[in-house]
Amino acid sequence: MQAPLHTGAHWVLRLLGAVHLADHRGHALRLPSRAATLLLARLAMSPGRQHAREELVDLLWPGVASEVGRNRLRQVLSVLRSLLEPPGTAAGCLLQADRRAIWLVDGAVSCDVAAFQIALRSGQANTAADLYGGELLPGFFEDWVQDERRALAESAAALPLAGAPVVLEAKPTGTPHPHPHLHLHTHPRPVPSAAPRPALQAPAVDSRLPQYLTRLVGFEADGAALAAAVPQHRLVVLRGPGGAGKTRLAVEVARALSQGATWLHEAVGAPAPAFDLVAFVPLASCTTARQMHEAVLRAVQPSADVQPAADPAGVERALAGRRLLLVLDNFEQLVDIGRDDVAHWLARLPRLHLLVTSRHALGLNGEVEHSLGALPLPAPGGNLREHAFNPAVALFVDRARAARADFHLSERNHAVVADIVCALHGLPLAIELAAARVRGLGLADMHHMLVGNGQAPRPLELLARAGPRAADDARHASMLQVLNWSWQQLPAPEQDLLALLSVCDGGASLPLLAHLPGENAREAVLMVDQLVAASVAYRRESASGASRYHAFEPMRDFVFHQAGAAGLAGLHARHAVAVAAWARSLGREPRLDDSAAEWPNLTRALASAADPAVPGATAEQAIDTILSARWALDDIPLSGAMLEHLRQVTVAAPTYHAAAVQAVLAMHSYQAGQGALADQHVAATLAALDAAHDDERAEALRCAALIRLRRGAALDGVQAQMDQALAWARAQGQTDTEARCLTHCALIHYRRHRHHAVGLPLYRQALALWRLHGPRPRAASGLLSLAVQQGGKYGATEQLKLLDEVRRLAAHTGQQRLLALAMSVTGYALADLRRYGESAAMYRQCLQMDWDQSLWREWFYVLWNLPRTLAGLGRAPAAAQLMGFAEAFFAERFGALGPEDLPEARRTRRYLALHLGHDRVAALWQSGAAMVMADAMALALQLTQVLPD
Repeated sequence: MQAPLHTGAHWVLRLLGAVHLADHRGHALRLPSRAATLLLARLAMSPGRQHAREELVDLLWPGVASEVGRNRLRQVLSVLRSLLEPPGTAAGCLLQADRRAIWLVDGAVSCDVAAFQIALRSGQANTAADLYGGELLPGFFEDWVQDERRALAESAAALPLAGAPVVLEAKPTGTPHPHPHLHLHTHPRPVPSAAPRPALQAPAVDSRLPQYLTRLVGFEADGAALAAAVPQHRLVVLRGPGGAGKTRLAVEVARALSQGATWLHEAVGAPAPAFDLVAFVPLASCTTARQMHEAVLRAVQPSADVQPAADPAGVERALAGRRLLLVLDNFEQLVDIGRDDVAHWLARLPRLHLLVTSRHALGLNGEVEHSLGALPLPAPGGNLREHAFNPAVALFVDRARAARADFHLSERNHAVVADIVCALHGLPLAIELAAARVRGLGLADMHHMLVGNGQAPRPLELLARAGPRAADDARHASMLQVLNWSWQQLPAPEQDLLALLSVCDGGASLPLLAHLPGENAREAVLMVDQLVAASVAYRRESASGASRYHAFEPMRDFVFHQAGAAGLAGLHARHAVAVAAWARSLGREPRLDDSAAEWPNLTRALASAADPAVPGATAEQAIDTILSARWALDDIPLSGAMLEHLRQVTVAAPTYHAAAVQAVLAMHSYQAGQGALADQHVAATLAALDAAHDDERAEALRCAALIRLRRGAALDGVQAQMDQALAWARAQGQTDTEARCLTHCALIHYRRHRHHAVGLPLYRQALALWRLHGPRPRAASGLLSLAVQQGGKYGATEQLKLLDEVRRLAAHTGQQRLLALAMSVTGYALADLRRYGESAAMYRQCLQMDWDQSLWREWFYVLWNLPRTLAGLGRAPAAAQLMGFAEAFFAERFGALGPEDLPEARRTRRYLALHLGHDRVAALWQSGAAMVMADAMALALQLTQVLPD
């Protein structure tokens, strides 16, 4: 039977053996979602500790983009707050949060995990055993949950069945992992005594380690994790890019293990390890196995003659019979040469522990990797206090004061220091080299040089040191040398792939990666894994779980530096070829969220084609790329930069697929609110139809006719064009274009007859075609069209069912534009049912989605329909303002409103006039028309956030 938990808490949470939440009266409450359960568990397992938002995002949604994760966290936090602090409870009395962290107030939640650990630390073995009701969070298999589960299970297994209690020195389960991507975990370690632990004393250890005169800054969390791992595992590899601080950190961890350093005591809470020798083995100058053997022998027998014994057996004899910790530093160039010797020594010497620093993993059984990345960067717009506590800024200040004693962080300079360390990507060596320049270079000038202005020295040339230290440590005398060392360790095919990966904007997905190396495409996946292992590239997961690969930013700088203008142009040309091949592989039903992640590379390819300095990227190739991606273009907008590049490309190849590419430009210009440019492209599309390919003619004419319809052209002319497009589509067997023409004809019929019933059969025909012939994502669009016709207060319930299905399908296929439209129509349907609070919440989500993705036409419709909901909530003045803004915005960006949109304005205006009077409505309408977009967005978000009861 489990021990009772603290009954004075507002909530009681059990996580061991089952998940159960109850209030202080014992009434059980169901947690609403998996994410909410994990968030509450993480907070409750470490009561009173402030959990950084970034840490929680990485734990709950590893690999997602930062902004996506923070938005999800805000939503889950809101749900959890409403659960823990119901109406009548003071806000923030139990759950508190600020811009950086989230935490539970002491006494808010009593958790069995926290109680279990308290019992362990206080020596109450029987109480701890009673509290351990089974494995942590059964049914949850996230990495951090499984790590904590194993640690708790080991602690429980160490409890005696009977007899005197024991004390377990346990690291608190909720302690944040400093880098969630590190494959390490510190487990609790038993201490066989109930007496208080004495002060950590320095054991008698023979320590042969380099001495440093500067402070170690910013590595406390990494050091604690590494120091906990080394005594438990016999082969720990500290891997990371050049300049990340691997050698320094390894030395300080080894010193801490040999001397019982205070920071180790406080961070790990571990007893002193029993090493009798801790030695440092420098391997940077070693290129053969014999040189490696000699270096090891010199480290462990500095006074002996190592020459006769410099072979694997001699090293084994020198190491035998002792408990040793060897730091093998800079092993990357010896991985293939020395890997077998390392495996042999570990197999024959059971008391040998190795801490290896390397830019490349060894690939041995039992190897535990600790990936050391860059220092955390300061948040944009941070204040002086926030910047002062940032590790990258702190390192810069520390090293700058060594060069100029009067240097200090202040209100005047903290922002530019933050910009400098961001420009250096948080890489410790780069920060040290830049900070040394403050003796003769102003901070603003330094930042200007680092970001580049076309005339100043390139950033890598700035990051170099001179003097005795440069001679003593030539590899770290400049970032160029550091990066060149990593580059030289790569075989030629991997160098080629890394160079191509460096010109990818936003990284590359596996499908794009497969096209980058040309004839070596089949080996691309294997090669990129080697690049990650060599610490010159890294992998991240997108929101959909797909992998994206990135070259480390300093390596990108190195590639650009050594390639020169001509070499870089060649890389961009090859990149454009790869993007074209990727676009051809998309097919009719691409995964849209993954395709959208490749849009920066599509932008880069278009820019290369429009740049005369990149002769290998042709205009014809760029046009083929765009037309190959047309199935994704319907849902993913082209940015302003992409449109401008594409226009330049069409000037270079004016007759190449002219009608098709002009139609793409016309549609995306219109959707971006560039009405006049859209008209020009429509005219160009129509002029090029006679020379168009038969299989492009119907789609091009459909786009042109649809834009003319939306821009208010005469219905007779538009109807004739749409009928012609429909005929051509049927003749060519283009069922998708045929179905889309049918939906447009239905809209024309509505404008003629002002009744949805006339067009309803056409919408049904279109839906049947999509369901029969595909593409399948288009069927969701057909369902939305039917749902719109189903509207009105008498059909709203059925309409909501259809809309739920549309939103589910759109979310599954990644159709963000369609999802936004479906949410907007859902908000309207909820208002029909007078469920105004739900309507406002739906509109709020939709507003943010449209704004983030620059879906301006969809954003307009939310603002156009939202005032009716606001009026229903008693917010008539704001409703009038937003309506006035929306009307003016549409007229400026898109042209005249269609007949189907005008009744909404008349109804809303009449309703508002009844409450405010005609004169005040007119004044508010006019003031709204003068608003700018950002103010209108802020007002709409404010009005949909806090709703009356």
